[in-house]
Amino acid sequence: MSKEQRDDALLAFAVLVREGHIGNGRQVGVQSVEKALRHVAQKFVLDRKFDPRRSNAGQRDLDLPFKRLLKSYKDADPVPRPKLAIPVSTVKRIAEGYNMSDHHSAVGDLVTIGFFFLLRVGEYTDPYRRGRSRKRTIPLRRKDIKFWKDGNLLPHNSPLHVLESADSATICLENQKNGRKGSSVHHKATTGAFCPVKALARRVFNIFWGSNSDEARLGHVYRADGTMSKVADRDINIAIRWGALADGLLARGYTLDRVSSHSLRAAGAMALKLNGCSTETIMRLGRWTSLTYMTYIHTQIGALSEGMSELMATDIVFQNVG
Repeated sequence: MSKEQRDDALLAFAVLVREGHIGNGRQVGVQSVEKALRHVAQKFVLDRKFDPRRSNAGQRDLDLPFKRLLKSYKDADPVPRPKLAIPVSTVKRIAEGYNMSDHHSAVGDLVTIGFFFLLRVGEYTDPYRRGRSRKRTIPLRRKDIKFWKDGNLLPHNSPLHVLESADSATICLENQKNGRKGSSVHHKATTGAFCPVKALARRVFNIFWGSNSDEARLGHVYRADGTMSKVADRDINIAIRWGALADGLLARGYTLDRVSSHSLRAAGAMALKLNGCSTETIMRLGRWTSLTYMTYIHTQIGALSEGMSELMATDIVFQNVG
């Protein structure tokens, strides 16, 4: 196959990926097309052949046809609209009021846990669609949770009131989306009902008495009649939107399509930022390896620019030395 024929075939493949003929049947963004082309190129390189997107082995940029195609897709894609951070009051509303059933109460506890521990939704739920699996992320299991009181571990078979009396708790994430393994996050108990330790205690207590396995996941809900349900990522999205309505966020400039499970992680990062936590602390708690966490610190939050106009309006005399 000539270089021209190979380029034509690869460009046609890119168009099929873009239009959804290869994939889930829906048009995808430029990043998905770039990823598909990159995977094809990696296969060529692993077979000791040249990257088909480039004319020369040491060439940095893609060949012009690929650059132009990807540029046209990027220009045509809509402006990214990240999910908005929800206020702490909304998280509290879900934690306190989302209790229509045992399953809903478990969802409320998981929302609390996700907020305080800055968890990705896949780290504490099951996928909604059957047959869908996560390649890296291992959701939290009972054995990944530790409760502490006065420096001593509390066993999981303790009564609920004993677990809820713990002064701190630790979670260990065996594997994450970013490939980091064995990350631990520790939190002290807070006063009042809105507490990460108490929420974890209720989940662990339910799982321990519903299942004999320490591999049972944090999102499994065991009922008195012996049945079990699984909290899916979709359940978290529904709870977040319920909380947005219950807390009156629509009157405060929010729309339901801008809030989801991502808003929970954003809310945790935003709460830390507004309370003066350092960048290093936020990155450590959220297990971010770079400043990508800044995508969660939205410019839409007015508190971030509070007082800036007054500072800018202050007349300061300066000397131009250039």
